[in-house]
Amino acid sequence: MAFSGHAQVVSQFTWDNSPVTNAVVGPNATGYGGFATSVSGGVGGTNGLAANGHDINMTMAGSTFNTMPGIDISIDFARRENGASFFTLGNLDFGIATGAIYVKFTVNIGGTITPMNSNAGFVAPNDGAFHTYRFVYNNVTGIGTLSLDGVTKATYTVAAGSPLVWGSGNATIGSAMDGSGSALPEIDNLIIQNPPIVLALDLVSFDAVAAGSSNQLSWAIAGGTDVSEFVVERSGDGVKYSEIGVVAALAGNTVYSFADASPAAANFYRIKIVSADGEASYSAVKKVGGAGAVAVSCWPNPVVNFVNVTVSGAGTVGYTLFTLDGKVMQSGTIVGGQASLDVSRAPKGMMIIRVQSGQSTETYKIAKL
Repeated sequence: MAFSGHAQVVSQFTWDNSPVTNAVVGPNATGYGGFATSVSGGVGGTNGLAANGHDINMTMAGSTFNTMPGIDISIDFARRENGASFFTLGNLDFGIATGAIYVKFTVNIGGTITPMNSNAGFVAPNDGAFHTYRFVYNNVTGIGTLSLDGVTKATYTVAAGSPLVWGSGNATIGSAMDGSGSALPEIDNLIIQNPPIVLALDLVSFDAVAAGSSNQLSWAIAGGTDVSEFVVERSGDGVKYSEIGVVAALAGNTVYSFADASPAAANFYRIKIVSADGEASYSAVKKVGGAGAVAVSCWPNPVVNFVNVTVSGAGTVGYTLFTLDGKVMQSGTIVGGQASLDVSRAPKGMMIIRVQSGQSTETYKIAKL
């Protein structure tokens, strides 16, 4: 009934410019140790973050992350020390100890709080070059993976449907990370996202539009599907969702609708599709309202080498281009509403471009030939 779709970026730092506390996606950091700087020598000719002999200790509000039931976190790291944390928050700690990459996290397995610790997953290359380290925990499947440059090095399996148990406090980037006194960049391209959303194959279409003082949602499913009900969920920030209504599935009916009579200024909607046997999958997210709303279109589509992107509703926007499994291929800014992106090296298949202006976010699917 479902397949794994695109992930949703919650926080992203590239450290290409100062101040280093500025995020590309999500809230800015609230503070840092005071010595870290954006310097040349990062990944792909960009800047990265250098510790300059003092702990980076870049802090963020823990509330940005601690309601996420799963996580997909990746960072580019050039090993200049043997012990430090890339990212910590409560029970979750992802970093390097005695030269080995580790991850510590805690999950709720049927009401039992269970630590899942890996103190020495694998040794980090000590070649002075940047490598990508990624930890993904999908609470829907109960599977966690720890990888190096796209190759899985460790796997953790618990009962499906077991969410993360975060704990409280601030999140910290670069805890105890001083670069061993080096002024060279040590970390780059931190991306934290929800794990790939489970998208419903049975959902043929889904739309949400403003209709007077209410917002009108409509969707259609393929005929002959075994659906019990549709749970309508709404969010004000695209991260934390709550149920606002339930629509029962009717035999023989393929088209459904729901009216949100009390929308907020900005509304993110998704549909939870529940099958007769209790399994659930989610639709893509649709946004209605909010200041600075943007719309995006791309051509040619399908594309071979270069895709033209047009954005309306904002002068300068940030964009992220990623594959359906959540791998970020490129990111940057679009100025003046138009850009031509080189996707010649992207893998064949479906891609997602995510465009963000302030609190407004829009996505568009691109087929790569």
